[in-house]
Amino acid sequence: MTNYRFENFKPAFDESTGAPDERTQGYFASTSVGFHDARSTDDALKNRVERAIADGRNLTAVYAKQEYEHALDASVPVATFAWFEKLVNVGGGRLVPGHLITWVTVRPTHRRRGLLRSLMTTDLAEAKAAGYPFAALTATEGGIYSRFGFGVATWAHSIEVDTSPGFKMVHEPDRRVEMCLPSELRELAPKIYGEFMRTSPGAMERQQTYIERATGDLNTDTGEADRGVRAALHFDEQGEADGYVSYKFAGWSKNPPTIELIDFVAVTDAAYASLWSFLAAIDLTTRVTFGESAEDSPLPWLLTDSRRVRTVSTEDNIWIRILDVKAALEARPWYVPGTLVLEIDDSLDLAGGRYTITSDGENAVVETAPDSTPADLSLGIAELGSLYFGGADPVILARAGRIDENVPGAAVRASSMFNLGRMPYSPNGF
Repeated sequence: MTNYRFENFKPAFDESTGAPDERTQGYFASTSVGFHDARSTDDALKNRVERAIADGRNLTAVYAKQEYEHALDASVPVATFAWFEKLVNVGGGRLVPGHLITWVTVRPTHRRRGLLRSLMTTDLAEAKAAGYPFAALTATEGGIYSRFGFGVATWAHSIEVDTSPGFKMVHEPDRRVEMCLPSELRELAPKIYGEFMRTSPGAMERQQTYIERATGDLNTDTGEADRGVRAALHFDEQGEADGYVSYKFAGWSKNPPTIELIDFVAVTDAAYASLWSFLAAIDLTTRVTFGESAEDSPLPWLLTDSRRVRTVSTEDNIWIRILDVKAALEARPWYVPGTLVLEIDDSLDLAGGRYTITSDGENAVVETAPDSTPADLSLGIAELGSLYFGGADPVILARAGRIDENVPGAAVRASSMFNLGRMPYSPNGF
């Protein structure tokens, strides 16, 4: 790594000019290349930096000596990395600080030189030393991060809903829905999402981007405001908002006429049903699309014709990397009593070993087990990450050869013990 310089810093503005400082400008120029984003205007870059500051993002940039005339300036990093802290629901409404990793890029001209491995292994070791029980990320490419111990822990469906005449719900919803100015969501969306987050395993605090998208202040494709955004709220029996949807019309060239959901958050089942009833009633449209629907969405069961809900694709969402087995497993609830011994392999030597989990049906005590204690299951640290929110089934992982079942019936027992009563869902990317 002698040919590279690593720098850690926070995004900042130059006090004399009011513009992002040179390091921050160079950093975002690099991430724009890495994620194929258009070059930002001055205003869009300013807003992007403000969001990064609001989220508390910590940046790492890797610089290389510039050797060729006309190439990108040496102030533009050849690799980037960032992390920030957000609360994560690990089940039962228990909120735990998570180490969230994002903006990982390496310029194509500097691949195969160990930059990603150096950035990731250094960060994970520092996160463990700082006391984080786990790290999390969302991946643009699915084959990269399992080698660093990350396992897929939540999934999202992209759905299309046929709202043409004949759309009907089995039970009439309460219809306590009213449209609002999208700007109302600046204050209401974080509050409503905060309540929702406590109901859904795997859900985590959101970033500033989600608020600005919901309010129409940000179109992520252009970096500018989106004046086509509309919004609606659901109200509970006391008149308090407990759900919202923001959406836009896809344009007259789209066939069939389509409403595209930008954000949809419902704290209660009543809010969920009523907001979908509202969307289906929008005139001059016969389809609604949503790219971040829950894997176990009740929507098909709400309708008299479940075929009106079509899953277009399923994608992994949150990946979890356990850093401290004892701290992570003791932080979450355990609804089924029992004992389970796990042998965990970790190629990075951060969290491997043999552990005994003893659950009383509410909490668990996790202890290091001696080598003489037979392991019920043997698995990698990535597989433990997939099990953490109860989203992956140990029985399926055993059938796929991802878990070794050393004691007959242990996978079934683990399936019962890791279950959190609800599939994990985090309508959140970073």
